[in-house]
Amino acid sequence: MRDFTEDEDRLWRTLMRLNGALPRLLDDDLRGSGLTLSEFAVLLVLSDAEHGRLRMGDLATASGLSPSRTTRVVSELERRGLAGRAKSDLDARSAVATVTPQGRNAVRKAYPIQVDRARRLLFDQLDPAQVTAASEMLEPFLSRVLQSSRPA
Repeated sequence: MRDFTEDEDRLWRTLMRLNGALPRLLDDDLRGSGLTLSEFAVLLVLSDAEHGRLRMGDLATASGLSPSRTTRVVSELERRGLAGRAKSDLDARSAVATVTPQGRNAVRKAYPIQVDRARRLLFDQLDPAQVTAASEMLEPFLSRVLQSSRPA
């Protein structure tokens, strides 16, 4: 095992702390909209999906939630009329989640809350070149993380 350099340790610890602090902050922000961060993430992914539908497994991957958490979130959204669920046309064993018009409206109302927080925390502190550089650095990292999390 090769240990971290001092700068690597600093970056890794910063990412770990950010991973813990940011979701709590965003969740707190969204409470006023009537959505949790997990609900917002699921509805946002569904709203962006073709025809507002995704297989549950794909929804879990895209929203960054575990399959069981995704099932619970979709059930709650379904109960509130913000999402629906049906059997897949392609595979009767799979379920497909859908966003309802009320769910799309909930995302439209909650989205500016996220934009405002992101502006204050991040984008207002960076110039356009830094935004581009950060994206170029983090996107491959995210791809590797997602690739590593897929079953072999």
